[in-house]
Amino acid sequence: MSRANCLFELSGEHPTLPLAELEACLEIHGRDCSLVERGAGYAVCSMPPSKLPRVVSRLALSHRAGRFLGSCATGELERFLDSLDLPSGTIAVRVKRVQGNGSPEEANRLMRKVAEGVTRTRRADLIHPDLRLRVLWSERLLFYLDEFQVDREQFEHRHVRSRPFFSPISLHPRHARALVNLTRVKEGETLLDPFCGTGGILLEASLIGAKVIGSDISEEMIEGCEANMRHFGAPFHRLEVLDVDEAAKEFGPVDAVATDPPYGRSSTTNREPPKALHQRAMGSMGEALSRTGLAGIVLPYPFEAIKGMELIEEHRQRVHRSLDRHYCVLRRS
Repeated sequence: MSRANCLFELSGEHPTLPLAELEACLEIHGRDCSLVERGAGYAVCSMPPSKLPRVVSRLALSHRAGRFLGSCATGELERFLDSLDLPSGTIAVRVKRVQGNGSPEEANRLMRKVAEGVTRTRRADLIHPDLRLRVLWSERLLFYLDEFQVDREQFEHRHVRSRPFFSPISLHPRHARALVNLTRVKEGETLLDPFCGTGGILLEASLIGAKVIGSDISEEMIEGCEANMRHFGAPFHRLEVLDVDEAAKEFGPVDAVATDPPYGRSSTTNREPPKALHQRAMGSMGEALSRTGLAGIVLPYPFEAIKGMELIEEHRQRVHRSLDRHYCVLRRS
């Protein structure tokens, strides 16, 4: 199968999570998908073009992607445009600055210069172009065709405030989707959330085609989770009122675990100290996982070693003054 280089425009909402999510999705889709180059605001990947829309459809922390056309320094722009090989059709040009490169005025001048160069032999169409050429102004000027957009608006539609049953402490749907992706769960595989709460993580896993199972110690949460899943048309396999230890025995082995356990003052831990609950949960997650499965867990502090589980990656997210979230990916050791 032929391969091509594709550029993914990453969101800037976190320094490491967008690239980590992309790398996980590349791994999900096979060995013929690989990272070639990375930089501020972007990643270039080699993959069969037919897999590009499937990768994009899973992502939450990227903006768009398409065929990578090459890069140049700003001083090499004219020579680069002379050699740029574009498909036929009308065209629109957009320039995006990354991490303060250039000024808005310089970006506008650059866009006009690129547009002049590529419309010598073709017509510009800013409304319905055949080609959308994007220039990402990062360490260099990176040129790619904007072919597939990540539907980030869908996550706002599933925001906690849009659910029939909600808890204000839930992860944002974009971050819930990223956590699911970090587990490398594939379509048709089983994912367990043993602290499913209102179902935000299960929603995202179900909508990418995983077979989802949820449990919670609160009957009210399980009822609310089921209401939310049905409201958004997200299939689920089982939802049960269980303690985390019981969930491992009841459901295992599963292909992946993704969970955001309670850890705040307004969260219920059934009077168990949060850190003790988390340690017990991670041990139980290891028992529930298949030998090759991965677990994603969100903690309010850095991961601490636990028998039977090995840390693969960790990403710290500052939420507010009194809360950090650490997205940890674990496997059985």
